[in-house]
Amino acid sequence: MIQSRITKNSTLKAFGFLSAFFIAGVLLSGPSEARAPMDASEHYQKGIRLSQIKDWPDAAAEFRQAIELNPKFALAHANLGVAMSQMKKHKEALLQFEEALRHGYDHAFLRYNRGVSFTRLGLLEEAEKEFALALKKDSRMSKARYDLGIVYILQERFDKAREQVHHLYGKNEKLSKKLFEQIPGKYKVAEVNDGGALTGRVTLTGPVPRARSFHLIHAPNIEFCSRISDGKGHRILRDFTVSENSGLKDTVIAIQGVKKGKAFPTQMQTFNIDRCHSDKYVIGVHNGENILLENKDPIRHEIVTYEIDTESYVKQKSNKAIIKRSSQVRSAFVSKNTEEFLIKCNLHPFLQTRGFMVENPYYAISDEDGNFTLEDVPPGTYEILAWHPFIPTLKGTVTVEEGKVSTIDFEFNEADQRRKLYHDDIEGYRFNTWYDSKEKFYGGPRIDDPVEILQKF
Repeated sequence: MIQSRITKNSTLKAFGFLSAFFIAGVLLSGPSEARAPMDASEHYQKGIRLSQIKDWPDAAAEFRQAIELNPKFALAHANLGVAMSQMKKHKEALLQFEEALRHGYDHAFLRYNRGVSFTRLGLLEEAEKEFALALKKDSRMSKARYDLGIVYILQERFDKAREQVHHLYGKNEKLSKKLFEQIPGKYKVAEVNDGGALTGRVTLTGPVPRARSFHLIHAPNIEFCSRISDGKGHRILRDFTVSENSGLKDTVIAIQGVKKGKAFPTQMQTFNIDRCHSDKYVIGVHNGENILLENKDPIRHEIVTYEIDTESYVKQKSNKAIIKRSSQVRSAFVSKNTEEFLIKCNLHPFLQTRGFMVENPYYAISDEDGNFTLEDVPPGTYEILAWHPFIPTLKGTVTVEEGKVSTIDFEFNEADQRRKLYHDDIEGYRFNTWYDSKEKFYGGPRIDDPVEILQKF
């Protein structure tokens, strides 16, 4: 039995892609069809038309008539097999597929449909071989790849199923995600009665890196978005927020290698948008979770999500407008090598949140003084990562003991920062010529909003 929320019955229900693939491909003439008597061909074509409207019993009767008149009619055998499988008569379907092979018809669709029937009969090894043959004949056959993954789940070969998720990811992300959601996770939820705690501090040595400056003249909705600014036409984004005693804020501390423990939070994470500003600069994200986007502004934002892998390759995941004062949900389903999940607005690029991909719920974000705490950690020796978006990740090892508090600190060096600055010149007055005019940017008299400084400049 599979020890997860997935049962064999529910997995087999997900295995629902059997369809008359031969209907699409069979209209191409083959050697058997060319030699078939006309009356057999007429029965065959009538069976095809009935299959197209999913009248499987009558289609099967027509294919049988064609075979009776021409027993070597390979395509009629193949399509009779499809009709039988659609009527859940999988043993009869396999016999017809075998006849099609015997009479010289071998195709990726035939192998795929044989695999489906074998799976329905619980013959998983045979099904695995047929799906592999289908993919060998046509590597683009996403449904065969998906169903092969389902077979691996039924066999409890979860690593092999994950390989199919990876193969599908670049070809059919919808199927990839559907398969991914059915594979039991490597991390297991369990009660932690003997846990310990982990605390520490993150610091940055050297000068505080310069802030990024975004000139508001380059973005729409200037009048509204200028309410959080330096009063001179700049939106300032501080990637490095450092306290007076060198504490570095917004660093993700993640424990690696925890096999089981507390559950991930049940409440959906929220990307809050308020006055063109996100309330969280960094977050932890686990693969497949959903994130709620909540726009409290009276203006439209164009929110884009990206995955960034360990080689800094960036791939856009979604791009959709979120209208004023509304909300929507985005999926954080990413490829297996993804390290960072970025959420930002294409219209207002200073509105962004950066997520670090975590493998378990044992992570924390350093506060304004660089401090962090993790509780209910199962006893053990672990590798700890300290991740910041714009400086190489630091690693350390710590042993957590039952009922005790362990400590680990991380010290970053400013010289290691790696950023491409948008603008770093915050001198001067950038509202020209709009802000110097008494006319509104979009026409009419200008009414100035009070400047609300919600960031430390």
